[in-house]
Amino acid sequence: MSASRPLILHITGEYPDPVRNRTTPAVKNFIDRLPEFDHLIVSLKRCSDPRRTYCRSFAWEGNRKVVALGYWALPGGLLHRWMMRRLTNAVERILEAEARRPALVSAHKLAIEGVVALALKKRLGLHYTCAVRGEVEDKFFRFKPELRGLFGRVVAEAECLYYVSAWFRPQIEARYPGYTRDASLLPNFIAPTTLPGTSAPDPQALVTVMDLHVYRRKGLPELIAALALARRTRPELRLDVIGWSSPGVQSEIDALIARQGVTDAVRFLGTLGNAEVIRRLPAYAGFVLVARNETFGMSYVEAMLAGVPILYSRGSGIDGYLDGLDVGIGVPVGDVGALAKGLSDMADGAPAFRKAIRDGYAVIGDRFMPDSYLAHYRRLVAGLTSGRRGAVERLEAAE
Repeated sequence: MSASRPLILHITGEYPDPVRNRTTPAVKNFIDRLPEFDHLIVSLKRCSDPRRTYCRSFAWEGNRKVVALGYWALPGGLLHRWMMRRLTNAVERILEAEARRPALVSAHKLAIEGVVALALKKRLGLHYTCAVRGEVEDKFFRFKPELRGLFGRVVAEAECLYYVSAWFRPQIEARYPGYTRDASLLPNFIAPTTLPGTSAPDPQALVTVMDLHVYRRKGLPELIAALALARRTRPELRLDVIGWSSPGVQSEIDALIARQGVTDAVRFLGTLGNAEVIRRLPAYAGFVLVARNETFGMSYVEAMLAGVPILYSRGSGIDGYLDGLDVGIGVPVGDVGALAKGLSDMADGAPAFRKAIRDGYAVIGDRFMPDSYLAHYRRLVAGLTSGRRGAVERLEAAE
């Protein structure tokens, strides 16, 4: 911690703090690439039982401090405004204890963290940015229409909206035309990957990576049904599944596979370290993940940067980042017939896709590497710390 560095307050439900269970490292990867700032991270976890709430503050380590906050909120967004006021009170107490004013609040989702950031702006005059991660926002927009006005105020008051879910941007812009001061894409960042080798993959082998505890949302039932359908004309087609499971969940999945008659075509490899997953990826003809309502999906990028074509869902996951890139096949969510054709086409077209990925590797890398996105964020912080509203637009106009 240094008083000379601007302080960023991060409000996020996706940070691997010492208290909560497994979560994506996406927000941590973002913070890791901003060493010139101090970071106060309020790591949220919703608790349905008010007796299980907690607030644990950990010591500063270098330029960051984590406060793990288990807050009470009812499921399904019930009493959402009231629950968010309670959460804002808790975050404000954390700030009071820190006795240091943030230069910027980074809200890492719109429907929860963004509501808190809006309240902090009204109470304390703090500027904020808001990330849009379509999975949660989509649920709130569909099932809590009475909150759309509140979300519109979050959009309107943000210094910038950062779209992690590019596929959700059209919904925001259609619902709130002209509300946004500034907007930018912000893909989840992964570790740099070296140019893939040229060894030939197994043309009949496909792979997917997922947390099997959410296998329905990840589209595994449709993928298994599509594999069974595709094997009627390509009986050698196989699927490897990498990911965390448990005995109860695995028994459900095994029964699903047995009903589709593809037990001999699906192999479960369990949990593998990230480096081991990346090492294995080039051996496959394609990477398949047809999740519904997926925020982004870092594994898509890891596959492409390993030289492996991808099969993905349109209107979900990585869709919206791939314009102009010949890296794979998009299929409608839940369409088993289209997915079965996609599996066959992926196997047939793997050599051509891999060549296109190699030829366009620099463009793909630029599309998903952090430099340009972080430069935008740094300019915004620089403008706010110098006391100039609208600084990003003026700086960019001068470049």
